[in-house]
Amino acid sequence: MKVAETTAKKGSYTPMMNHYLEVKETYPDAIVFYRLGDFYEMFFEDAKTASNELDLVLTGRNAGVEERIPMCGVPFHAANGYIQRLIQKGYKVAIVEQLEDPALAKGLVKRDVIKVVTPGTIMEEGSDEKTSVYIASLYDYQYGLALVLCDMSTGELRAQLIDKQVMALQKALLGNHVAEVVIEPGFDKKLLKMIEEMANITVSIEADHECREVYLHLLDQVQDERIRRSFATLSNYLDETQKRSMAHLQPVVLLQESDYLQMDFHTRQNLELTQALRTNSKSQTLWSFLDHCQSAMGSRLLKKWIHYPLVEQAAIEQRLDAIAYLNDNFLTKDELREELRFVYDLERLSARVAYGSANPRDIVRLVKTLEHAPNILNAFHDCVSYRDFQSIDPCVELYERLKGAIVEEPPLSLKEGGIFVNGYHGELDDLRDICQNGKQWILALEARERERTGIKSLKIGYNRVFGYYIEVTKANLGQVKETFGYVRKQTLANAERFISEELKEQEERIVHAQERSIRLESELFADLLQQIKVYLPKLHDLANALATIDVLYALAEVSAENGYTRPKFHTEQRIYLQEARHPILEQMMKKTSRYVSNDLIMEEDQAVLMITGPNMGGKSTYMRQNGLIVIMAQIGCFVPARKAELPIFDQIFTRIGASDDIMSGQSTFMVEMMEANHALQHASERSLILFDEIGRGTSTYDGMALAQAMIEYIAQNIHAKTLFSTHYHELTQLADTHPEIVNFHVEVHEEDEHVTFLYRVKPGKADKSYGINVARLAKLPESVLQRSLQLLEQLEESATSVPQHTAPQSFEPHYLHDPSAQLIKEKLEQINSEQMTPIEALLFVNECKELLKQKS
Repeated sequence: MKVAETTAKKGSYTPMMNHYLEVKETYPDAIVFYRLGDFYEMFFEDAKTASNELDLVLTGRNAGVEERIPMCGVPFHAANGYIQRLIQKGYKVAIVEQLEDPALAKGLVKRDVIKVVTPGTIMEEGSDEKTSVYIASLYDYQYGLALVLCDMSTGELRAQLIDKQVMALQKALLGNHVAEVVIEPGFDKKLLKMIEEMANITVSIEADHECREVYLHLLDQVQDERIRRSFATLSNYLDETQKRSMAHLQPVVLLQESDYLQMDFHTRQNLELTQALRTNSKSQTLWSFLDHCQSAMGSRLLKKWIHYPLVEQAAIEQRLDAIAYLNDNFLTKDELREELRFVYDLERLSARVAYGSANPRDIVRLVKTLEHAPNILNAFHDCVSYRDFQSIDPCVELYERLKGAIVEEPPLSLKEGGIFVNGYHGELDDLRDICQNGKQWILALEARERERTGIKSLKIGYNRVFGYYIEVTKANLGQVKETFGYVRKQTLANAERFISEELKEQEERIVHAQERSIRLESELFADLLQQIKVYLPKLHDLANALATIDVLYALAEVSAENGYTRPKFHTEQRIYLQEARHPILEQMMKKTSRYVSNDLIMEEDQAVLMITGPNMGGKSTYMRQNGLIVIMAQIGCFVPARKAELPIFDQIFTRIGASDDIMSGQSTFMVEMMEANHALQHASERSLILFDEIGRGTSTYDGMALAQAMIEYIAQNIHAKTLFSTHYHELTQLADTHPEIVNFHVEVHEEDEHVTFLYRVKPGKADKSYGINVARLAKLPESVLQRSLQLLEQLEESATSVPQHTAPQSFEPHYLHDPSAQLIKEKLEQINSEQMTPIEALLFVNECKELLKQKS
């Protein structure tokens, strides 16, 4: 039954069900978890959805109408696991809690929504510790988008302005693992469709874009009104769903794309930086390979470094100096490994304290981390490149305050009690003493009563409804005398239960002591959290320092373990990589065979390295390996090569592998052309382009013509360092007339029509494709192979080679294809000048001028 239908029948339902329907009307896009006793129940369509998604039994409930309504439920103590499963499937969950004790309530128990858990706001411990999940807000200002990203588990906030293009959206949302996007009503429908087509992203609407005063301090470093509006939308949505002040949010950091090596989403995918292309359990990414971090926050920071390699040489050298220091001082590195093992996720622990969701075990982890933090900072003290870490406060004062306050293995919930150690608080000790001695007193009373009454089977028990009672079996009831002072309380099938004045008095004392003890522990724990909150700014700085040291340790460990070299950077457009290796493949092949290293040498005036050779010869691996080496160098890591001299690249573009974009209905060739276009439009002479067999998705001559035109365009107009692999051997003739192009090939040994791949890249062009030889390796029928050879001879006799007029083609002046001019043209087409305010128009003009200035 739909919610609209149930609303019409509202008056017929029970008061409790009417209240549920009111909640559902307020949160129509969420599954409502409605607390009834020890269960969270779901009704109507929510029950059907939950039973299907969570494999729950669908039952029915009488609700005041003739037909039973659909219902299913989960135990409240196990709810987190079920909620997480729903969130991972893209659902939202509104949690309705009992706000008063049912035993004390008059009439209907007061209930309300205490929190709405959404894909972007989940903070529970069960989520992946090494992965950051972001919630984002987008504000559409006609010719671009203001993006704000928030990691709720740490309170991190980042913002940037992005173009209204598919590539930019994919990079911003998919590249940052965004699970939920918050937009204003009336958001651009075309863009909304793009977002909805992206896998696993939930879209939410928030109309209020006025920033509340409590959050204004987070925008101190941000003056751009578009970013401020996007942040206001996000913070208002978080307020509405979390039902509390977001005290754990950190100031908004504005990202400038020019500060980092830029890579679009497909480049990150193709190079398998943080996500494997195959779901094979053995598949490794650059992140998983480098991740020798000892803490979860170190692993997350390493992932950020890989997503955002640096372009400022001084910052890169700072990291390289630290790695060199650790590898020169191996005893220090060993000490760091031992100490870092005891570091918990200080970022998320601090955030949970500020958010108010920290539990006693979080405090135990915080204490353990603070115990080892001074040792880590002391061990790293002499690393000159990170001298500023010497001023980090290890929060020793806070450690002394917390040390020994919480028991070693506390319960998760405050309601269980037993959190603080004996001796922490005098009144708490007294109350515990009453509880402890009270139980002893009950046992002593039981023995006395048996002696006094002569009833050997008499026992004293307890339940939550009647409290303490004296139980006498039916067989012994004749021995109960009026002089005993027993008052009948409950009759059972084979026993009677009584109370006495003495027992009642003691019960009140014990039960009140237990209740007061738990209440006092809750108060003491809240006070402890308040004391920790004072240190939150220092804890954030400490967390950042510990995570950075952890990442530097991991990179030093990988570099030393594999014999990597420190890269050297220069201002020339020259690449010199001697005996370079693919970091991951080399590691995988250590046990089976020796990995073949290869050089990559490109002089200042060489723009395109054209690589020919058969499939399986190692062309794609060679291209990926050089892309990974550039990224490793620019995150500040040593690299797998005997010698490495590199320029600092501003962008990397790739087109490697073939896969249809089924979700958007685009063919392999269309995706290939879009990615190639993105590179041609945005690359500069400081960029690196990796194109693997461009043009293979269409007819031979179409593909060859496109490939040749692209190579000539890159060589003459862009001058970006480009590795271009191809099966079109005719294209190797271009090197004869274009000095910017140089031929290389993968070496193959051929004997009696059988080939052996040597995986070595050498100067010069390949003689032929060896396609039929590779087919022979795949065990195709011999008759098919023989027929293929006959046909190949015929085709080679009649085939036309690359067009003979291969003299350098002069393209239109490059300014006609200037990416900046193209961007300005696109932005002009997007705006509606009649709807722009004077300030918005001025911002637009300034942005266009800035684009032109960057190009010049």
